[in-house]
Amino acid sequence: MRPAADDIDARRPVWKAFSALYLDTDYRREVRWAARAAAASPYAEAELQAILLHEVHPVLRGNLRVPAGVWDGFDPDWLASTILRRSRRPGWLRLDGCMRGYADHLWRLLAPRIRRQRRMEPPQ
Repeated sequence: MRPAADDIDARRPVWKAFSALYLDTDYRREVRWAARAAAASPYAEAELQAILLHEVHPVLRGNLRVPAGVWDGFDPDWLASTILRRSRRPGWLRLDGCMRGYADHLWRLLAPRIRRQRRMEPPQ
C-alpha cells in the first residue's frame, strides 16, 4: 500500500466516508454509504481495513468519548492534514490500538458490504 502522503487524492473519499462513522450520530445509517465509497476506491480490502484502523480511527476515536462531539461532519482538509501529520510520527507514538474494538466492529459491518458492492459494480 502506498503511503498516505503519496496517495491523497484517492484516499480523501475513503477518509470522508469512514469519518462519517465517527460522528456523534447513529453510525448505522452511514455504514451503507461508507461501504459504497470504499468499494468504489482503488484499494484492496486489506488496504481499506488498514486505512480505517491506522489512519481514520486513531484520529477520530476521541469524538466517541466527548458528550457533545462533532455531529455534522469533519472538515475534509482538517482530516487529511491530521492524518498526514500523524502518519509522519514514529510507529511507537501512534497508539493505534486505543478503542480498537469500535474500529474492529465497524470493519465487521463494512467488509461484507464492500464485497457485495464490488460484486454488483466492479471497480473501474
